[in-house]
Amino acid sequence: MSESIQKPALTYRVTVGNNRELKYEFRESEDGIKLVKPRHQTTETWMALSHNQCDNCPLNPVTHSICPVAENLSVLMYDWQNIISFDETVLEVESKQRTISATTTAQKVLSSLLGLVIATSDCPHTQFFRPMAQFHLPLANSEETTFRAISTHLITQFFRQQNGETVNFDLQGLTDVYNKMHTVNICLKQRIESAVENDAALNAVVLLDIFAITLPNYLDDELEKLKPFFSILLSSPNTLIQPQIL
Repeated sequence: MSESIQKPALTYRVTVGNNRELKYEFRESEDGIKLVKPRHQTTETWMALSHNQCDNCPLNPVTHSICPVAENLSVLMYDWQNIISFDETVLEVESKQRTISATTTAQKVLSSLLGLVIATSDCPHTQFFRPMAQFHLPLANSEETTFRAISTHLITQFFRQQNGETVNFDLQGLTDVYNKMHTVNICLKQRIESAVENDAALNAVVLLDIFAITLPNYLDDELEKLKPFFSILLSSPNTLIQPQIL
């Protein structure tokens, strides 16, 4: 089925105040969903890899003239440049399985959308998040994101083990991922500052970065919040849970 008639795997529909509806589509690809970009995408100065290039960027401007994250962000940056962080915003996210809707602030919606847009870019530092994007949860809170991040890390190690590769089932690797993303987010905020006027996009990156900052430092605390949900499995790991009759 060609891309022109393929049904989107995920669609973000956003209405801010009385403004027009903004729509962003993500389609299936061989390695997960990808953001649908305009056929004739304009290249701006702020998108250049060398423009506020991340301190830990492994790419070379000679071979990669455009920042992969900026290329994705350009699809939505100008839609959001005149939107204020706390503008009331209606969100509807439609997938093949379900539709999720909420009324919240512009910065929370954009932070959720940015997380997905960044995760589906071709930046080397965001590849870890590609499986999470495939099972995207709009407006996820910190506990939900922690659960999904740890699950992604451990499943990755499982598949690496199956492939005979080096594995590490502790969570230091996950901490390293988020430390690298914190550096990316700092430079990304500087890049966006040169592209937009108002604060919704900037504050959305700040919200996104809060998790990257806090997870490495508070991973043990986040795990303690999740632990009670596994208590029955920890107390009797070899016992099947009997179904309850309601």
